[in-house]
Amino acid sequence: MNRTSEYLHGGYVYGNPVKYDFSANLNPLGMPESVRKAARDAADRSDRYPDPFCRELTARLSGQLKVGGDRIVIGNGADDLIYRIVYALKPKRAVIVTPTFTEYAAALGNIGCEITEHRLSEENGFMLDDTVLDKLTDDVDMLFLCSPNNPTGRLADPYLLERIVKACERGIYLVLDECFIELAENGASHSLNAEELNSYTIVLRAFTKTYAMPGLRLGYAVFGSKDTAVSVRLAGQHWSVSVPAQAAGIAALGEREYTENARKLIAQERAYLSAGFRALGFKVYPSDANFILCSADDADKALRLENGLRAEGIAIRNCWNFSGLGERYFRIAVRPHSENEALISAAERCVESWQK
Repeated sequence: MNRTSEYLHGGYVYGNPVKYDFSANLNPLGMPESVRKAARDAADRSDRYPDPFCRELTARLSGQLKVGGDRIVIGNGADDLIYRIVYALKPKRAVIVTPTFTEYAAALGNIGCEITEHRLSEENGFMLDDTVLDKLTDDVDMLFLCSPNNPTGRLADPYLLERIVKACERGIYLVLDECFIELAENGASHSLNAEELNSYTIVLRAFTKTYAMPGLRLGYAVFGSKDTAVSVRLAGQHWSVSVPAQAAGIAALGEREYTENARKLIAQERAYLSAGFRALGFKVYPSDANFILCSADDADKALRLENGLRAEGIAIRNCWNFSGLGERYFRIAVRPHSENEALISAAERCVESWQK
């Protein structure tokens, strides 16, 4: 199958009818009603430019994170901030821990940065280990690390993360993508403390994933350095965050029990999905996040599964374009139980059809 002209990410529901979307790894509880209402109400105020400094949202985040607002940059999703960081800091050589989100390499490639991959081991369940430290040589300017990692779902060990932070202090920008951490079990204990970031550390977060609002586009970065934050803020367009997105973010920060309820649901349903796909003969890798990585014996089986599910209006994410994976791997988002049941039933029919 030729995928070179395909859309490269999950969540593409345009052109093909999709009833259940397991390709986009969002909070399975869906957008909170308070967030939805805030965005709707703010649409009536969209006859004026948005606040380019996102003052109210920044102040709310500042209070919640206990860091100065001058160390926070809000963007049009985490993706926007990835490109801003790269364009502002212009690394000449970077290390990316792979397989991982493909936009890190895309952003770095756009500025001609030399990229070195640190490949995670399938035999080790794609768990990050201390061999990554060997890649952090004196000629490296930037390290991209995702925790929980997309698409593997694994959290970085806190002790190892401390060692990585220490190794980067000598002049390597550590860009730590924590966009899924609020939906992960024990995520808080695996996260860097925003108050204690050193001048070379940048942490990315996304309202998009946590509050299931990808159509509104909203993310933020927390910097250890105020000067770096200013450089990144100036590297993007002036009005990058819309009026509805800012209002939605403010409302989202008022949701207290939502993420805790989501984590409980995710843990339960992730176990259900993992057991279901193992029973069908697929390999399921350990995950701490709101999605699981699976693989088939060969690419043909994965493709037949993908096409069979698509015929029933169900989308999953084939991992063909993740460096270090390939077409026999696929990622499944954790959804509400009724949808997960529908997915397992449809997958059973697919497997039965090719076993006849």
